[in-house]
Amino acid sequence: MTDYPLLPVPKPGRDKRPKGGGGGSKLQTPSRARQGERIGPAFQRLRQVFEQNGDPLSLRDDPAGIAPERALVFEVAGSINDFSAAVAKIDGLAFLADEELVLDPDEDFGVIETRKGREPGIREDKPISGRLYMAMPDVQALRHLLSLWRRYEAGQAAPDGFAPWFHVFGHLHKLRAWGPEDRLPEETIAYLEEELAEKGQDATVRVEIELWYQNTTERRTASQRTFARAVAAAEGVIVDEAEIGEIGYVARLVDLPAAEVQRLIRREEVNLAICDEVMMVRPQSTVEFPVDAELLEEAVAVPPAARADVPPIAAIFDAMPVQNHALLANRLVLDDPDDFDAMSVVAERKHGTEMASLILHGDRNLGEEPLPRPIYFRPVLYAPGAGGNERPPGDRLLLDLIYRSVLRMKVGDDEGEAPAPNVFIVNLSLGDRNRPFAGPMSPWGRLLDYLADRFGILFLVSAGNVSQPLNVPDFAGLIEFEDASAANREAAILRALAQQQAVRTLLSPAESLNAITVGAWHEDGTPVTNNVGVFSPFADEPGPNISSALGLGHRKVVKPDIFMPGGRELVRVAGNGANGVSLRLVPPGRLYGLRCAMPDAGGGLSREGLGSGTSAATALATRAAHRIFDALSDPDNGNLLADVDPAFYAVIVKAMLVHRAQWGSIGELLDQTWQPQGQGTHVVRRDGIARLLGYGRPLVHEAMECAANRATMIGYGTIPAGEDAALYRIPLPSSLERVVEPRALTVSLAWFSPVNIRHQAYRRAKLEVAPDEPEARFGVKRVSGQPSDKAVPRGSLFHVRYTGERAVAFVDDGTLALRVFCREQGGALDQSIRYGFAVTIEAGENVPVYEEVRQALGVRPRA
Repeated sequence: MTDYPLLPVPKPGRDKRPKGGGGGSKLQTPSRARQGERIGPAFQRLRQVFEQNGDPLSLRDDPAGIAPERALVFEVAGSINDFSAAVAKIDGLAFLADEELVLDPDEDFGVIETRKGREPGIREDKPISGRLYMAMPDVQALRHLLSLWRRYEAGQAAPDGFAPWFHVFGHLHKLRAWGPEDRLPEETIAYLEEELAEKGQDATVRVEIELWYQNTTERRTASQRTFARAVAAAEGVIVDEAEIGEIGYVARLVDLPAAEVQRLIRREEVNLAICDEVMMVRPQSTVEFPVDAELLEEAVAVPPAARADVPPIAAIFDAMPVQNHALLANRLVLDDPDDFDAMSVVAERKHGTEMASLILHGDRNLGEEPLPRPIYFRPVLYAPGAGGNERPPGDRLLLDLIYRSVLRMKVGDDEGEAPAPNVFIVNLSLGDRNRPFAGPMSPWGRLLDYLADRFGILFLVSAGNVSQPLNVPDFAGLIEFEDASAANREAAILRALAQQQAVRTLLSPAESLNAITVGAWHEDGTPVTNNVGVFSPFADEPGPNISSALGLGHRKVVKPDIFMPGGRELVRVAGNGANGVSLRLVPPGRLYGLRCAMPDAGGGLSREGLGSGTSAATALATRAAHRIFDALSDPDNGNLLADVDPAFYAVIVKAMLVHRAQWGSIGELLDQTWQPQGQGTHVVRRDGIARLLGYGRPLVHEAMECAANRATMIGYGTIPAGEDAALYRIPLPSSLERVVEPRALTVSLAWFSPVNIRHQAYRRAKLEVAPDEPEARFGVKRVSGQPSDKAVPRGSLFHVRYTGERAVAFVDDGTLALRVFCREQGGALDQSIRYGFAVTIEAGENVPVYEEVRQALGVRPRA
């Protein structure tokens, strides 16, 4: 029981949403004549075939040429208001994709200089934001496209309804066919080379091949038949296949003979390299976990069992656990339709056992109470033993396995009814080591976004672990590093992370828009010991572990969202060279880590050990989400979920999970030192810091209850896209009126956005919450040490903190107006969006914030 239960927000009224911001930069583009010189040659072969009444299908003989049923890439400077609508004007032209593009300025394209005191011209220092559109034409569509180009090139007016196409032509940076280099990116070539080097030059190599998702059943069927013939011609074998129309995903798992693999490495024009149905050849999806931990000798003290009369609300999709371990027995609802139990060696069931233990019990060194409910556990990996790592089944597409597992859990399958329909929190401490995030949203990310919106599921996803050593160029060698102060070592390590952020990126699906992505914070409950030659990366206050993968996410969304304890990760100097010292992680052993259940090679069922990494941090985030739900539904804590539709549970918990997150002192330090510095640089600088810190480390216990000087109000609702806003009038504590007293306002808004997989914006629902003049009406302004005001509205989580101490007169009966509103992005939005909402007002210890807010809300005090 708490003395200060959580409070409800007042019921909202309706109001108008605030006006939007201004437009973007103006672009310089080439004249029509210049575009004729630049783009005309791409149409030349097409023009000749049609003028000579030749066979258009002969164009397919050139893998790099524009041809029927071949994906065309339109690289456009700027953007087209609705390219998909322009495509729809041309019969037989299928729209495939729309991605973000960044172009360097040149003599033809550039951002026009508008700064005062500057010479007219283009800005050579400013890249051009653009789009990469892809569409696939049939013969008739190519005729129409060529006709439009001729009219544009001749200086004629656009036909009625086709003006957007003339805009495309005027801004077209490049027009080309999707070719072998697109289908076989450098990382795939490297994977194929590694597979042959490891398995032998005569080995069969298994790859995932994604096909273009055609817009009709007939075209998809024809495409897949053509692809099957190409595989047969390459003497390959299709092992597994999947199609998920809602996310535009068609994939095949294919075994290829070594000879074909070698030809692909050389990018020869062989069957799969030039198959127009192929979008991408990729390494087979797999997962990678942190280094093994040393086992502890101490025996487990078994806490009371979970309640059997309540259904699970949280799930784990992970490797097969030791389900009879003393810490897990009678606490898991194991659903194993693939019989991974029979395939898994008990002594090697590490990752799933650790994750289940951390979710149920937390870091056992802290002595927390176990969760009261059981956890639904669906194995998606198995432990083969014989020294092999836990892995997904080699003959299955892992993404499809996850998809079918969620469907089974929520709605059932051919084997029966749904085993856990009440689950709305899913732990996914898995990252595809073969799919580091590189800009476009991955199929993994699209899948989680779709499932989150469809079922109201809050996915907790690990950011990924970077096992490569960190090169620190500020120190020439070991002695210099050891002799430096802890503060100087910390600063140098943070600079090194900033410099190497491009190669320490998230592992998909950590870029998922609707999921909460979790990084690992330098924190655990293991007693601190000193060891020679081993160093903490941080001088005083902790920050992110250096192995925790860095954001940002798709379209610069703040990722990771939050950080949770991932072990006090230590480092040692592994070597030095011309580019500085190289820092390598020290395995947890007994030096640091989160205490949790582990398998025992001797057959015991009570062994524990110390784990670490972003997987472990994600498990603790899942536990925190569960505990927040328990607090919200606890009758002794106000039971704010008593009359709430369960469809809102996930978005409420999502808002609360991030609500007490802050950058803290490390954020303040970085904001003063991170580059660039100076006027007008704060957005770029804080985007860089957000790669490292996200929204920060949340104090979860503060989200679960209030305090005498802190009142947290919880709400939820639905909002349509349009001009309306939900208007909340938040009561302000009267003790803070007209006095100089430190105070803070924190606002968090969470939702699951529908997505448009064929639109660059991707996100279809952009929600925001806007306080009404917070500085004038409450004496607070936006804190500098947090993601910028440009970054916060990019995702599906809006979290802002304000502080101040100004003496101001309250207005509107002592309330502060907050407006929640929704704008369309990525195409039309024909549904209202569910959201969760949290507001906290806090002040100094002697200010009775809670009691004054409670009275203003009309909430009765606890009896």
